[in-house]
Amino acid sequence: MSGVPLNVGSLTATVGGVQQPELLDAAVVRAWVSTAARALAEARAEIDRVNVFPVADGDTGTNMYLTIRDAAAAVRVAPADAGGARLLRLAARAALLGARGNSGVILSEWLRGLTVAATRGDSLAIALDTAARTARRAVAHPAPGTILTAAESAAAAARHAEAGGMVGPPGAAARLSTTDAACRGAREAALRSVGALEPLRAAGVLDAGACGLVLVLLSLAAAQRAAAEGVSGASGSIGPVLLDIDLRGHVGHAAPAPAAGGDDASSPDQGAASGGVRDAGRHEHGGVATDDVELMFVLERSASAADFSPGAVADALRADLDDVGSSVVVVGGGAEDGAGAGDADRSLWQAHVHTADLDAALGVARRWASRGAVSRVSVRHLAVPPDRWAVVVTTAAPALAAELARGGAVVVLDLDVPPTAADLVAAAVGAGAPRVLVLAPEALQPDPAGPGAEAADEPEAAPEIVRVVAPGDVHLVAGMSALAATLDDPREEDAGVPDAVGAVVAGLRVGGGPAVTVGAVVKRLVAGSPTAIVTLLPDDDVPDATVEVLASRAAAVSDGADVVVMRTGRPGDHVAIGVEPLHADAAEGRA
Repeated sequence: MSGVPLNVGSLTATVGGVQQPELLDAAVVRAWVSTAARALAEARAEIDRVNVFPVADGDTGTNMYLTIRDAAAAVRVAPADAGGARLLRLAARAALLGARGNSGVILSEWLRGLTVAATRGDSLAIALDTAARTARRAVAHPAPGTILTAAESAAAAARHAEAGGMVGPPGAAARLSTTDAACRGAREAALRSVGALEPLRAAGVLDAGACGLVLVLLSLAAAQRAAAEGVSGASGSIGPVLLDIDLRGHVGHAAPAPAAGGDDASSPDQGAASGGVRDAGRHEHGGVATDDVELMFVLERSASAADFSPGAVADALRADLDDVGSSVVVVGGGAEDGAGAGDADRSLWQAHVHTADLDAALGVARRWASRGAVSRVSVRHLAVPPDRWAVVVTTAAPALAAELARGGAVVVLDLDVPPTAADLVAAAVGAGAPRVLVLAPEALQPDPAGPGAEAADEPEAAPEIVRVVAPGDVHLVAGMSALAATLDDPREEDAGVPDAVGAVVAGLRVGGGPAVTVGAVVKRLVAGSPTAIVTLLPDDDVPDATVEVLASRAAAVSDGADVVVMRTGRPGDHVAIGVEPLHADAAEGRA
């Protein structure tokens, strides 16, 4: 290792007879989050491949990486003189706001709990214990053998070491440091995880989230060692941190059943816990409904709001989401707990749920919007992994959002606080594909050179983000249809996908109005050239009979074109119309 020497005397403390750097030292925090981001970036694909619980959607490594990446980015741009406590708070807040997926949300809450304890002066062992307990409380139905178990095992080992009772291996120090003991505890929990849950046993893999947490703790240990040796780790001079365990090829044995009434007695998805998984790399969902979507959103409230006692907001929101879905996690809190999730004026929470009833789940978000502000609302389908291209869209139509998600889009929903270009960038970076198409109005299109559009110091670059201006909802439907057709065409190269989609979106003829008047609008839009597709997007107050009449008239006046009808889910009597002209070669075929 090489780097700028540091003042080691200011970095170390003696705990349980073992000298080690304090967690609150700024150099340790900077080195830790940077090293953890690089470690997870290197291991993300390997961890993704063993992601079978609670949903086998192959994204745990990516979600944990992106969550820590946001934390590292916040620390990287912090003032040079920022202390360790402030850096931890910045990291915790950025991780909460940028958390992706079930595993990322849990990891952000673990980091928040660690921050709470560290900033009030607790020892590392107590901080790890607080982190583990905080993360477990965030999950509506904890399951054994997951990241939560690894966090608890790490904390137990750290407490044992701090008490002077953890002996190191032959040839090492007489006793393990607190951090090394925590790493050992988490590693042992990860190795045991294959026997804790049926999906893991069936696939012969370790729990993906537990393995990710091992990397985070190994990165902390590496950062502490670098600080003790006077090495600057924030610049990337710390060597690679790698998992020293095989994630696949294990034979699991059933773990003893937990005691009745214990925290591990239930799982996020009981069906998933009992369903078989034949291949860890396949997107099979066991007992998870094939129509389930993932909904995430951020709740912001005034720090002075007095309608809930401290901690009660998360409990109430978690209970509401538990009524409409599974894999419920709610993390965050107010500035009063020192967690850094909010600031002096506001408090923040991140909510996550898997649900087959998106309308009911969005109803929960709307109710909470009346008690605060709901932003960063995203929807994705759990059974539709990204193809060679992922696609990010934004709409204010909730029913249409569900349809677009079923088609493979990551949907940024305008439910309360309008989405921003930065929200779309975050969705694109987390979409899980090397190339991402963003369909959105011009005002919301991300700046390719803006924040989040490129990776900073991680070994794997951010995805290629390509913008296609889509002014309205009918343009989104046309763009998604064009993307599917283009990807299915074996003659189409990936480089030509944006142009093919952009041509369809740009050539769309659009109109709309009250349902009683749009029949004439459809006739005008299809006049003059052959039509391939007519899209009708009626609001919820338009009667079904009226929609059927409009669809029949559209088919008649368009000479047999395909007619697509999708409800918007919005109140009102408006119908939006999009008409896609038939391409010349297709027109010849029809003739």
